[in-house]
Amino acid sequence: MTIPLPVELIGSPGSPYTRKMLALLRYRRIPHHIIWGDVTAQLQQRGIEVPKLVFLPTFIYEDSAGKRVPRSDSTPIIRELEQAVSGRSVLPADPALAFIDYLLEDFADEWCTKYMFHYRWYFDEDADNAGSLLPIYHDVTLPTESWNQFKSTFTRR
Repeated sequence: MTIPLPVELIGSPGSPYTRKMLALLRYRRIPHHIIWGDVTAQLQQRGIEVPKLVFLPTFIYEDSAGKRVPRSDSTPIIRELEQAVSGRSVLPADPALAFIDYLLEDFADEWCTKYMFHYRWYFDEDADNAGSLLPIYHDVTLPTESWNQFKSTFTRR
């Protein structure tokens, strides 16, 4: 599989993984194009097969036949970008530091998001804020009645 440049990805501002990968692309100065919105709808609009499990962000790669395919696991994507694009590496050259880097990234991906979600939803003021913002990440033109329904549902969850 190849990563076409500019890198194309679909994401959401509320996704910590989208933010992680955007930070990586910006730091490494890798040309990219982000599409904000629903991954399933965006893939379908582009005629790309939707994977069984949809995650954020979703990168669009090309397979050996030139067919566009979705990819979502950030850790392998970081390593593939290291191979595909030179300069401003984020991976340590020293094997011991590279292991620690990998360990910290894995811990952050699997566990630190739990803290983020706790603080997003635990306190009433934060839950109210998240409930207000998350519905409009996909559509800022939601009618007020629909937005209120989504906000109420999200905040209660």
